[in-house]
Amino acid sequence: MKMLFKSAIKLFLEMILLIMPCDKKKILIVDGTPYSGSNAYALYKYLTKKVGQNYKVEIFFDDNSNILSKIKKIAEIKRSGIIFSTHLSVPLIKRRKQLVVELWHGIPLKAMGLIDRSLGKCNKKLYAYVANKPDIIISTSVFYNTIINACYGCYKNPYVITGLPRNDFLFEKGRLNEIVPQIHNYKWKILFSPTFRLGYENRVEGLKRESNLFGFDRFDHDGFLDFLRKHKILFIAKLHPFEERYYKALYENKENHNMFFLSNQILREKRIDLYEILPDIDLLITDYSSIYFDYLLLDRPMIFVCNDLEKYRKIRGLLLEPYDFWTPSPKVTSQEQLQKELERVILKKGDNYREQRKIIRDIVHKYQDGKSCERIYEFVLKKYI
Repeated sequence: MKMLFKSAIKLFLEMILLIMPCDKKKILIVDGTPYSGSNAYALYKYLTKKVGQNYKVEIFFDDNSNILSKIKKIAEIKRSGIIFSTHLSVPLIKRRKQLVVELWHGIPLKAMGLIDRSLGKCNKKLYAYVANKPDIIISTSVFYNTIINACYGCYKNPYVITGLPRNDFLFEKGRLNEIVPQIHNYKWKILFSPTFRLGYENRVEGLKRESNLFGFDRFDHDGFLDFLRKHKILFIAKLHPFEERYYKALYENKENHNMFFLSNQILREKRIDLYEILPDIDLLITDYSSIYFDYLLLDRPMIFVCNDLEKYRKIRGLLLEPYDFWTPSPKVTSQEQLQKELERVILKKGDNYREQRKIIRDIVHKYQDGKSCERIYEFVLKKYI
């Protein structure tokens, strides 16, 4: 009911704001996850250089929940001739000749929309209604079209396969040294980037992490730091923006030279997107986050922490099964297993998952280069402008 009420208010405001003139030369990019693997930010950087002289290209950071910010967002959408969105921030009442393009956030492993076990019937219908508003949905492959259709029932077949804008960052020089100047002191740079369990619609979707970062039953923090020092590892933990406010203060107190907690505040201050540091990352640790599908483009080792897999399946659900097939890397459920797998990679005892990574990579990514933004311009914008 809460989601339905919000949509009713949005519809009411859109009707009032229809009196505002629409600028056909204005391109608005609405960013639902600023600096945290943002398709919007990557496309914004590209378009300001490509068409910035002839078009007014603006980005709106949609991470502020206050009512004035929401009203401003709706007003900016009504004023814009071309709208790109990452989280279905699309007009419910579309103006004539207004182009609406959904970039979405990433390739999903976890259940969403119609398949999300935790959503009620009314909310699912609402999601399907809004998801059919965009004129175009940017896609990575035919497979992606199929799974997004399963989640949202997009019956108009609005997909254009270009690749995701944020993945262009993977083919550029990394910017981790702008955050950690002493990067050369480390032999290995490891990123832990899990999806959220807390913070979305007041739901709990798996294990909490109050006792330790990974949610393991037992965890020796000092022993883990010794392990990092021994192998000259820089361990970077980047929590989902939804969870930062819960755990930031708890984990920042445990930082040292080998363990660093990367917050959205740091990324915003440096104007660096999370994906702009991925080229510097030697190994990714994750769980059910979409980041790993993109990291496959770098063909580097990964480790999956899945100690709450059954609980997550029951509450939220997975879109893709079996989990072992779609996650082409070792799975761990304890600190001992994690350190063992890390040592296997560090000591170069062989990469047993390269072929499996290629299979998944070829299914989810038609294009495996750094030209997604260029294709969006060529396949979508050029035809419109």
